[in-house]
Amino acid sequence: MKIILSILLLGSGLSESAYALSSDFHLGFEADFSRDVVTPSIFPITKAGFNEESASSTVDLALKLSPVHPKVFAVSSKNAFYQITDSNTDDPSAFHFAFGRKWVGWSEIDEDWGLGAFNSLDSWDRLRSFSQGLTGIFIDAESNTFHFNIFGSFIFLPEITPNVVIENNSFEYYHPQAISAGPQAINLLNRPTPLGYNLLLPSLSSIIFRPSVVVSIETKKISSPVYTKLSFGYLPLNYFPIALQASLAIPIDQVVVDLRPRLLSHTLASAEVGYQWTPELNSGISILRDQILSENALPTDYTTATLGTTTYFSPWIKWKNMEWSYIYSQGGLGADTGPYANPSQNLFSSRILYRNAAQFKFNVSEFTGKLLHEFSIDANWIALDWNHVWNSHWNSFVGGDVISAESNAAPDGGAEFLSDLRALDRIRLGVNYVF
Repeated sequence: MKIILSILLLGSGLSESAYALSSDFHLGFEADFSRDVVTPSIFPITKAGFNEESASSTVDLALKLSPVHPKVFAVSSKNAFYQITDSNTDDPSAFHFAFGRKWVGWSEIDEDWGLGAFNSLDSWDRLRSFSQGLTGIFIDAESNTFHFNIFGSFIFLPEITPNVVIENNSFEYYHPQAISAGPQAINLLNRPTPLGYNLLLPSLSSIIFRPSVVVSIETKKISSPVYTKLSFGYLPLNYFPIALQASLAIPIDQVVVDLRPRLLSHTLASAEVGYQWTPELNSGISILRDQILSENALPTDYTTATLGTTTYFSPWIKWKNMEWSYIYSQGGLGADTGPYANPSQNLFSSRILYRNAAQFKFNVSEFTGKLLHEFSIDANWIALDWNHVWNSHWNSFVGGDVISAESNAAPDGGAEFLSDLRALDRIRLGVNYVF
């Protein structure tokens, strides 16, 4: 049994196209067409958004919902902050103080591969996920040679994911990417016995009010073409690993499976060095260490995944509007523990998206695309979008994804991202109107 569970709470792939042309309100409609094995195979989406930017504030807000089912929706914001800047804007040692929700690029490898380590993701569409900002207080200072960023907060807004809906103790498939391969029945006493699922959500206050701090320092590309960046953070985990407990209902007509989200924190350390060969050609190496901290012990009748420290390594080259990068990850995942643990297979899909992969991304004229190969499971992902602006109000897009995978997971676990979504070959059509 393999269970993939995501939880939506209001607060990667190709970045989501920004259809707003200026400070505006925009409204759009999109439809995704997948194969018949996907439920639902036709997925209509209504979108509305607002963007406003001034000298002291930036606000963007987006709503995405399915007109077919009211429980399938997401609200996200990448930036919603007010900023105070020192009065002398010509001074190179500028100082900025901001509060609210703000995006900062803490780590190249985290942003380039959509890992969602520092910044939480809007992955309501997992194949077009993008980073959101963090929520709290920001200090941004710079000198002639260095740039500093400091963030602190006691408010945490987690990742936005495809909605999982459990009704009448069973999974309902209203979002095509809300994947759960948990069986509907098992053989018990030589007869099929249905499985009933129960999601035990923590209190909202225990999810939201959690501390976090991030610090980064980087050198400027002024006197030397070599530049470096270091980032360190202590944050809540942006997603919720699941613990599972099963019990037999009385009378013996159903096995009840309780799913309990785990509230974990982690420490992050990122280092990168780059070289600017020309104004249009850059290359570099990024390293990220993600250590998940231990939690309070769960009862022994719960089955959980053993999570540890993952180390990521990524060289990259960027030229004009094209980029090639490679990622290798090690560690982070051990054998499941608990009464339903299988020593040869993990019960839960991990959040280690890639083990050994290379990708090529481009943005040429009105076309954006990605070619990605994951060596550990022999998987391929081809993504292509055409975005066209017809006039100052109307724009449209046509795109799609093709995914294949030969294995379910890497030999040392992880890399299930593409195998979980390999049935989701699709065509995307959309139109947007800017008021």
